[in-house]
Amino acid sequence: MYAYNTAMCLSMGPPMVLFQKLPRAILKWPYEDPVMMGIYGTIVTSVGVCSAAAVRSEEAQERFLPLFLVQMLYKTMTCALLARELRKKEVEPWGLRLILWFFAAYIVMLAGTAPWKAGK
Repeated sequence: MYAYNTAMCLSMGPPMVLFQKLPRAILKWPYEDPVMMGIYGTIVTSVGVCSAAAVRSEEAQERFLPLFLVQMLYKTMTCALLARELRKKEVEPWGLRLILWFFAAYIVMLAGTAPWKAGK
């Protein structure tokens, strides 16, 4: 999962920071404050860098497990916000639906990789 995370985050994060109009044009997103797109792109890039560090060091992978939890939390919050926007029907839904379903699948994959412990 760390390798997949590295590939996805490092392919999406830097373009979100450096070429902010490109993802918006491709996915037909509504206008968003460029600062917010930059912040989100920076978060995605930093997650990719941390995942790359976990891939490089197999014995230290457990130290990077909180990264999966953080991803599950912010992706769940993003899904809730996207669902709210889609219910309003004020925006073009194609790109938002794609991101919503992609994040939902990502959350399921992240939940499957976390080593959940049974309670006592």
